Order: sequence, then C-alpha cells, then structure tokens
Amino acid sequence: MKFQTLTMRNLLIAFSALTLTLSAQAQKGKKTNEKEIINVTFEGASEDLSELGGIAEAGKGISSPTELQADLFTKNASGDIGVPTNVYGAEEPTTENGGNVYAGIVTYRPGKQAGERSYITIQLMQGKEQVTLKKGLTYCVEYAVSLSESSKFANNNLGVYFSKDMPANGEPGAIYMSGDHVMKAQLNKIYNGFFGWEKVCNTYTAKGDERYLTIGNFDRNENTQFQAVKKPKDAEADPLTHAYYYVDNIIVRLVDSPTECACFNAKPPKIEDQFSTLVYDKTPEINDKMSVELQIAAQTIYFRAGKASLSESAITNIDFIIEEMNADPSMKLEIIGHNDGLEIKAGEENEDYQDMDRKRVAMVVKYLVKNGIAEQRLIKTHKSDSVPCKEIVEDDDQEVKDAKNRRVEFSVKY
Repeated sequence: MKFQTLTMRNLLIAFSALTLTLSAQAQKGKKTNEKEIINVTFEGASEDLSELGGIAEAGKGISSPTELQADLFTKNASGDIGVPTNVYGAEEPTTENGGNVYAGIVTYRPGKQAGERSYITIQLMQGKEQVTLKKGLTYCVEYAVSLSESSKFANNNLGVYFSKDMPANGEPGAIYMSGDHVMKAQLNKIYNGFFGWEKVCNTYTAKGDERYLTIGNFDRNENTQFQAVKKPKDAEADPLTHAYYYVDNIIVRLVDSPTECACFNAKPPKIEDQFSTLVYDKTPEINDKMSVELQIAAQTIYFRAGKASLSESAITNIDFIIEEMNADPSMKLEIIGHNDGLEIKAGEENEDYQDMDRKRVAMVVKYLVKNGIAEQRLIKTHKSDSVPCKEIVEDDDQEVKDAKNRRVEFSVKY
C-alpha cells in the first residue's frame, strides 16, 4: 500500500509538471496559434426589444457611443425591428453562424446631415475579464455587412477603431478618426450588395492599449467614396438619404501571419465598378442683355463617368454655339475638357479611361467639324481635374462634385 501510495503521488507530480510545461509552451507559442479574442453575434440581446435604437440591449460590453444609436433586429420581434423584414429592408441572418439577431448602423448621410451616423462599440472581453490587445501581435479582424434596401447610397471606408477608452459619451455628431488605431477593409471597396452578407476584413497590429473596438465610418464625407444605388423593385422599405448597413459576426482573433486571415489574398475590385451613373445637367441661363461671349460660356456640357459621348442636352448646347459661330466667321472657340479624380485612378488600371478630358474635347470637335465649323477655328485645351467646376457648392457630396467636374467648357477667342 505504501508503494502504491508513493507511486500515485509520483504520478500526480509528474502529471502536474507536464501540465505546467504544456501550459508554458502554449503561452510561449501563442503567436503561432490562432486565439479568438471576441466573437459577437448579438444573440445575447434581450427578448423585450420593441423599438429602434436598441443596441444597449445586445448584452454586456456592447453599446453605441453617439447620440444616434445603433439598432438591433431580431426574429423575436416584428415591424420595425423584425427579422428578416424590418423598417430598413429585409435580410436573413448570416448562414455562417446562424442566429436570430443582427445590428444596423448609418455610415453616410449627405450635406448638412453628414454628422448623423451611428456606431457599435464593443468592450474586449473574455468571459468576465476585460482584455487588452498585446503590443506588436497581429490580429485578424472581420465582420459581416449587408446594405439595407432603404439606402440611396453605398460607401467605402467601413472600418474598426480600436481605443483605450470609450470613443464618445452619447454626444451628437460623427466620430472622425484616422491613424494606426483605425483599421479599414483590406480592399476598402464600396459595399453595395443588397442581399447576402459580405465581410469587412483586414489584419491589425496592436499598439498595446486597445480595450474597445468601434465599428462604423470614421472618415469625413469628402474623404469617402459614395455610390448612388436604387432599391430593388420588390423592396417595400421607403428609400432614405443614407447608407445603412446590417452588421453581424464580429470576430477578432490572434494570428501568426496575415495569410491566416481569410481576406489576405482578396483581389481588389476594378475602380470603374465604383463609377456613378449620375450625369449633372443644367439648362444655360442666358438672355438678350448678355454678350455673345457670356452666352457661349454658359453652354457647359456634362458627361457620365468614363464616357465621352454627347447627351441630347449637350448637342442642344453645341448647336447654339454653331449658330453663333456661323453668324460671326471671325470667332474662334476654345474647348476646355475636364475629368474627375476617380477617372484618373481608373485610367491607371485601364487605358480606356485615360485622358478622358482629351476624349471629350475630341468628341466635341468632331461634332463641330461635322456640322461645318473649320477645325482651324477651334482651340483644344485639356485641364484634367486641376480646375474644379464653379457650380460646386458646399453641400454637394462627392458623387455630385465628380458629376459637375466631368465637363467641357467653352470660351470665345478672336
């Protein structure tokens, strides 16, 4: 019995030593093994949800930091906050983790409403313990989004802001942040899919003070790319002047290499996929008291993104110029072409979009010559995007600014 007791004691000591060794090896090797920090699916939400702005009911450590609160949608409710159908559209829960609940945030509003955005803040917790990300370690960060059918816009710059403290305390207005504590999606594309879920995903290198993460758009409107979208024909939600995204499956996990993050090898979308279909149009404001020079200068014509073709209104404006040039054979005409910044970026990938200012001028010249104006009377000038359109006003969002910049202007010369 004494021998057996000693043997069992020795076995217990050996087992304890082995356990400590394995534990130490696990801690030492945590850089080489994935370690999940959080996995938030909002399933802890209260069953008593009854109205929008209910993100505070999502569970401990989840909140919305600004005056405009994020929303929760659940299968346990109907009407405004139901799943799959709610006030902003219809979306099934993600198939990745299933569940009955997802959240929703506003990431863009135009003009004077630019500051009306909502966010989701999550305290980094493991069990009941608060977690701080470890300095220098790499984390894979991802969450799923789906654009609601109520959205008149879609945008890029969806991201995550990591912070030591809560980023705000219920104040009105957007949160504008930049720097190495903000992680945007690797491709930073415009998320314009109405049905189904897409991942916002990238790796993040910790600074060592991160105890909270906040999801949303942290860039000002002028630094964010937007796309006008039309709701599906069968959608019942009323269209609103915002970009509104459903959000679910927020995951942060430790990785040894960026290649362990699913989005690492994703291919960037083509820039032309972000082109807007908006064409700015303005009827020239002229009268008999204006000089011919001013009347012709008022005949500015505008173009669709990536196009040089002449619209019906553009042809009407040019026909007016032809009539005046025929009436005064000494008149010469300077034709000034412009493009927008997105077309320039697209031209770096695809030569079809290079020198859109020149192509537009060439199209106007071709029409003028075809209709009897000698090419010697035409002066071709190309300005690229160096001269913003005078029609741009403070409240214009980027899509409208770009539409106004895609133009050809006219100036009389003698």
